[in-house]
Amino acid sequence: MYRLLLIFTLVLTLLGYSCNDPITIGIPTEDDLEIIYSDTFSLNTKTIQGETTSTYDLGVNYTTFLLGSLDNSIFGKSTSDIYVEIDFAGSLPDFSDAVLDSTVLILEYAENGFYGDTLATFDIEIRRMLERMDGDTILSDQTWSIDPTVIGSRSIVPSRFDSITIASHEAGGELIKVGPQLRVPMTNEFGQELLDAESTNYANSDALIEFINGLNISATTSSSSMMGLDFSDITNFSGTNKLRIYYTTSAATSDTTKVFDFSFRSRTASTFVHDIQGADIENYLADENFNNDDLLFFQGMSGVEGQIDFPSIEELRDKIINKAELIYYSLSDPNETNMINSPVDISTLTYIDVDGERTLTSDASFGINPGPYSSVLGGIPELIDETNGIYRTSVNLTNHFHTVFSQEGVSESVILTPLQRSERSSRTIIFGSGSTQYKPVLEVTYTNI
Repeated sequence: MYRLLLIFTLVLTLLGYSCNDPITIGIPTEDDLEIIYSDTFSLNTKTIQGETTSTYDLGVNYTTFLLGSLDNSIFGKSTSDIYVEIDFAGSLPDFSDAVLDSTVLILEYAENGFYGDTLATFDIEIRRMLERMDGDTILSDQTWSIDPTVIGSRSIVPSRFDSITIASHEAGGELIKVGPQLRVPMTNEFGQELLDAESTNYANSDALIEFINGLNISATTSSSSMMGLDFSDITNFSGTNKLRIYYTTSAATSDTTKVFDFSFRSRTASTFVHDIQGADIENYLADENFNNDDLLFFQGMSGVEGQIDFPSIEELRDKIINKAELIYYSLSDPNETNMINSPVDISTLTYIDVDGERTLTSDASFGINPGPYSSVLGGIPELIDETNGIYRTSVNLTNHFHTVFSQEGVSESVILTPLQRSERSSRTIIFGSGSTQYKPVLEVTYTNI
């Protein structure tokens, strides 16, 4: 135990030594510990097809849902629609003698979901679902039947930072400021349908779901752009997200407008579509050896991922690995101004376990519980060359290699993917092993035993 504590105490001081330089600890004896730092391990990289990912999972707190379309010559076209179920925000409605004023769908922006052209116009359309969502898990390629009739629409350039001014009917029409949010007017026909519904449709949540299976939210963008919507408050009746009806009643003694808010159920999901036909990454997926020495790619949603193999890592099987760290360099997605195009904000690593299943590396698992994530795994890009848009990212692999050497059948390869990939539309372009200045390296400090 003392020997191991001593080793870990000295790890950080060893990183300044040149490649493969050994150092001995203490007064030279036959039991000296020789610690070696090396960054000469070979790496093989390739871009692989991304797996479908869950966008709803019972017990998992998904907060950001993506809406829009990203389209460029490198990654192709990626689109995302959102599906929501309506619920009651507390009390049941009483629409007897109600006269419709208006209906609006209100959704809160999620800053970390925005990517692409910040000046793009979103043409947003709302439609009714013809069947309900079901199951404890919903994957990103799942679709449902949709009524083609548009029941709500708006064209808008989202402003995720600015508050907006609205007329508060609750405050007698007074103008008030509210936080950044998307407000989509619904058709009077849809609002009237809600007012005219039989009372049995409002008997409970299940009856409401039978009446309105859910809403589909889609958007066509004027240029490559994706927005994020924050559904973290969907179970909070006082939250921003709601379907709001403004109405009066014929029995009222004044013309004061009343308000009823429908909330949303936790079963909210997204559908992702990635079309890579004619895009650069199509060549990389068609041939795993295509140009891999130059570039490697991975992206959010269910897009491509980056696989990294370590063919020479077996040299460390009989060593004590004190620290292993993958370092790679990435380039901002090359686009014009007014773009959010930085790499994936937090990367993580998965591998194929003994059962052939994709799972997080031990370092990533330790980072999630108890966290904070980046303090254990790393994975956060650091801008090192603002002029050329070059980022440096380091990811911890120490515990993963311990797992590799202690269990038979564990894959030595790792797969780069965004953390919470279903909530991220960002993408990363990595310099390959053929780069002279920015090639990825595996830095390892180990002890001979």
